[in-house]
Amino acid sequence: MCRVKNAAAITFYLVHSLAAVHGFLAPSKPTFTRILSPSTKLHMNPRAVRSATISMAESLPLSLFSPAKTNLFLRITRKRDDGFHELASVFQALGLGDTLSFETLEQSAIKDVLTCNVADVPLDGRNLIIKAFELFRERAGVKTFFKCHIDKQTPMEGGMGGGSSNCATALWAANKLSGSPVTDQTLIEWGGELGSDVSFFLSDGTAYCTGRGEIVESISPPLKTPKGSFWILKPTEGCSTPAVYKALGLSPGQELPGPDPVALRDQLIAGGLSADVCINDLEPPAQQVLPKLVGIKEALQSNGFHTVLLSGSGATTFCLSEDVNADPKAALESAGMWEESMWVAGPLSFVSREGDAWYNTP
Repeated sequence: MCRVKNAAAITFYLVHSLAAVHGFLAPSKPTFTRILSPSTKLHMNPRAVRSATISMAESLPLSLFSPAKTNLFLRITRKRDDGFHELASVFQALGLGDTLSFETLEQSAIKDVLTCNVADVPLDGRNLIIKAFELFRERAGVKTFFKCHIDKQTPMEGGMGGGSSNCATALWAANKLSGSPVTDQTLIEWGGELGSDVSFFLSDGTAYCTGRGEIVESISPPLKTPKGSFWILKPTEGCSTPAVYKALGLSPGQELPGPDPVALRDQLIAGGLSADVCINDLEPPAQQVLPKLVGIKEALQSNGFHTVLLSGSGATTFCLSEDVNADPKAALESAGMWEESMWVAGPLSFVSREGDAWYNTP
């Protein structure tokens, strides 16, 4: 049973099969498939033998799960001369996320329609979903406008890629509702233009990401849910990504020493999650920006969670315990760190995609 708690004492349940929470089974010979290349060209889908005209079945509302992600480790290797930071990380899709409902609008429509259950989400051209629809029409040569409703459950300003996941889901949905005129490979390239993390969500669910995050190598088979219980939690406050990178303090061209990310990736696949492999170069600067993150981590580590790590630039933290009944709220309460405004979800499963299908709702 999956429990989520927040300040308003609103509890919702993310139900998933107990079979999803099983032992970590590392593949003996993992494969890494590069799914994005800077030289990638437009690939029309050979399976789309019909035209891009929307069929009656495909024009019906399409409901898709839009998963959150976490960084199982995150290395920042250097700051580029253009101001961007080079990273190396294993991203993992989680059984927590938003539900997006899509449908096509009538031919007379002149703009896309976006609605959401959360007031703070922009519903105009600032939203990546609208940007995804616009780019898809321009590149795929279709004239269809779309309607999307977001049922948002992923915490905002949590470093979990909620907006990027929504963007990738919108690209996939627009292609599906248009008769699949392009391949996933092309959607991956387009996603990289829309945001650094977007391409990851078009992978198989576990991927080694480099560059700004847009160079994605799917890890096959995807990682399985770790043994025990995997939770995420977030204080009310968020972490400003620019503030965290500013606190990191790298100058253009400067490298950041640290463990070899390829070795970390291979160790993670072979041995699973552990404090030795789950490191995040942005965790110390994020703790400077939001000092309570230090106390949260120490409280969880002192109460049975053997692996605790900030996700991305924060402020979400993931924690793993061998105890299937472990509860981070109880751990924080015992340390005097619990606040009713904190957001907690778990135990969570790892999720993945198979073939041309999208992520299943946990």
